[in-house]
Amino acid sequence: MRRKSKTQLVFPALGAAGLALLVLALFLVVPGRGARGREVRVLTDRTESHLAPLFLAFEHATGITVRAVYLEKGLLARLESRPDEADVVITKDADLLEIARHKGLLQPLSSAAIEEAVPERFREPSGAYFSDSYRARVIFYARDRVAPEELSTYEALAEPKWKGRVCIRSGYHDYNLSLFGQMMSVIGPERTRAFLEGLRANLARTPGGDDRGQVRAIYERKCDVAIANSYYMGIMLSSAEQRPWGLASAVFFPDQSEGGSFILRSGLALTRAGDNVAAATRLLEHLVLPETQDLMANLTFAYPVAGRATLNEVNQELGAGQPGIERGAFEVHSVPLADIVRNREAVLRMLDAIEFDQPR
Repeated sequence: MRRKSKTQLVFPALGAAGLALLVLALFLVVPGRGARGREVRVLTDRTESHLAPLFLAFEHATGITVRAVYLEKGLLARLESRPDEADVVITKDADLLEIARHKGLLQPLSSAAIEEAVPERFREPSGAYFSDSYRARVIFYARDRVAPEELSTYEALAEPKWKGRVCIRSGYHDYNLSLFGQMMSVIGPERTRAFLEGLRANLARTPGGDDRGQVRAIYERKCDVAIANSYYMGIMLSSAEQRPWGLASAVFFPDQSEGGSFILRSGLALTRAGDNVAAATRLLEHLVLPETQDLMANLTFAYPVAGRATLNEVNQELGAGQPGIERGAFEVHSVPLADIVRNREAVLRMLDAIEFDQPR
């Protein structure tokens, strides 16, 4: 006869009620066995199709479930009104996390793995947040009407030769507020205002739509150049409908001899909810693993921050033929997010004063 273990002998004596209490006690005592330790709640404004595969890989690797709430907009307001709703916040615009830090909505992250994987310039100094990817704010130009030699800096788009030839989305969109805030940090308020006034004078149409809409306008010959994010080239080339827009244009990285192109960073952080830090930190660490960074780069066409990750093939073609650009690698002008956020109100006042978004 098979000998019973001591544990097996004890259970019948407990009865059903006692067994239930013992199981409950085990889940409460053993670290990571409770429901909260087996689930991470995420609040994000990034695209579900981009993040879901990364979360699925994490679930398979760890057995920890990711429950995500995807928002199109209003991420900061949601985080402020429901500060304990999620364990982790992930945003396409890390500027928002700098604002959240000032509002006391985040808690510092402590992870040797993240410190090793993520370069210092992509980590907030106090540990409040970090970035896992970035994209350049670039100039798209018409292949058949503009030579790359005609392009140089962001400021040059305010020159008279571009009058009636430039497209851009609303100046008040977060992407442009970040760009203009970075410019203000580097060239100062006077030159930034002069640039905005000149850019407004050169616009081919009223600012509006999204970034891909600006590139479509190049395809439709409504403008010759546009300011947009670099990763939209890969997204457009992957779409049967939008592929002609991408093929009609090329990407130029501005300011390569003036300190580098400005970038927009994604952002990841722990919320101030403090009851699930270990599992939440495991998710954040997973997102900067080389294999995760490679998957992310291929899904999003963004630039990964982890040095061992592979650059997407489409990105390797961006800026082809531009001096100093090799296989899509470009000089980045790193501006602290704290400086960008500090300039935000001043940029808004400038846009209001010059009526940047007023109909043409």
